[in-house]
Amino acid sequence: MGTDRTGLIAMRLRSRTPHLSIAAVSLLALVVLVAALTCAAHAQVSPMTSTGPNDPAAAPAARAPFLTYGVDGGIGESDNVTLAPTDKISQTIAITDVDFAAKEQSRLLDVNAAGKFSYLDYLQNAFGSQLIGRFDGTGKVAIVPGRLTWTLQDDFGQAAIDPYTAVTPANMEDINYFSTGPDLSMRPGGVNFINLSARYSNAHYQTSPYNSNRGSGSLAVGRDLSAGASVSLNAGFERVMFKNTAVNTDYDRTSGFGRYELHGARTDFEGDLGATRISQQGPSTTGSLAKVQLSRKLSAAAKVTLTAGRELTDASASFSTLQSAAIGAVGGGIIGTAPAALTSNNYTSNYASAGWEYVRNRTTITLAARWEKDTYSGQPQLDVKRPNADLHLQRQLTRAFSTELLGHFYKTDFLHAAIASNTASSNFSDWLVGGALIWRHGRGLEIRLRYNHDSHVVSAGGSGYGENRVFVTVGYRPRSMPGLTEPQ
Repeated sequence: MGTDRTGLIAMRLRSRTPHLSIAAVSLLALVVLVAALTCAAHAQVSPMTSTGPNDPAAAPAARAPFLTYGVDGGIGESDNVTLAPTDKISQTIAITDVDFAAKEQSRLLDVNAAGKFSYLDYLQNAFGSQLIGRFDGTGKVAIVPGRLTWTLQDDFGQAAIDPYTAVTPANMEDINYFSTGPDLSMRPGGVNFINLSARYSNAHYQTSPYNSNRGSGSLAVGRDLSAGASVSLNAGFERVMFKNTAVNTDYDRTSGFGRYELHGARTDFEGDLGATRISQQGPSTTGSLAKVQLSRKLSAAAKVTLTAGRELTDASASFSTLQSAAIGAVGGGIIGTAPAALTSNNYTSNYASAGWEYVRNRTTITLAARWEKDTYSGQPQLDVKRPNADLHLQRQLTRAFSTELLGHFYKTDFLHAAIASNTASSNFSDWLVGGALIWRHGRGLEIRLRYNHDSHVVSAGGSGYGENRVFVTVGYRPRSMPGLTEPQ
């Protein structure tokens, strides 16, 4: 589209409204559903055994449900609440946090959901009260066990509005991506399989004019090579229809690719290779599709994951795949803000990531790094490169005391834009260093002292800033629940 980016950002900032969207209602409904299903599924029987990795009936044996949750409230202080380079404003902030993670897997039900939400009250009225958070949840109900299931998925969170300025409550919007539909699996001949899926999806933006309804379908035809390996040919089709057709243009996205999967006792591998075609007004666009994902359990405590790929995607689809956002924030992590949706048009994303996880009785370490380059055909001013890295360390010091250390680096470089002013930049880095000291008593009482330092460094212009935040909270977080502990 030829819409002027500066004018569009100004329109979006003026049109921001504080009311709850319809997307929040669907989110609440899914949270209630996940909670109810997780607590109600204890009596389901184990799944059937089968001969191949792509048979839904060959899922792992039913496991005990897993549920953790916590709630706390407290007070904090910021020395630069508006994230300004000069004339900093201090602010006292009251905070209430709620987080949870739930997993359940049985013959009739498969649920994986996580969420973390914070309600912030700026006591000197620098901003209005704000609810921020991230939720990612998927629930699958077996209509015909092992053959026909119904899937319900919801992803909710916040994203920046203007990508060139500080992410304050005035420059943030809620996004919700909801998807539902059936999955059918057939196994003619025992070692052959045919998988069919259909989805209705809705992408809802609180401010940006990118709301859309989506219909999609996929087909996979393949063969099991062994008990843990398979090959398949896959095809997918998606129709995207926007509510605002003055700014956006409807399009069709078609994909075809081959896939090889290998699932072993310690190693999982998945490789895709094919192409994607975008049909829109004017000439169509075709791009290669490739993905390699490898995970390896190095020991009883350590696991490594490597991913690389190239795809044609869009902002809404990209937002829905940020599955680690809520899961990484549960239990004291930082709630992340997704990058701004620059346009509704498709773009080519090249990416690579690596992660390492170490979990022992008293120590948990998570390291992750990702590199991504997004290229927009016909809109080079939006081309962007984003390397980032994360560190999360937890250590149980004594029976009562534990500590956390957080580190985050995120660099944004708009390759062909030249924006440098007192309030904006097209090339900048964000650093965050944080820590927490936690004291626990009894079954669930928790007192947490946490500190974060946020630094925004620009390559040109005067919009860099730094902020320190300190919070003291008192909450309830049970160590475990009978029958609801995470399986090792």
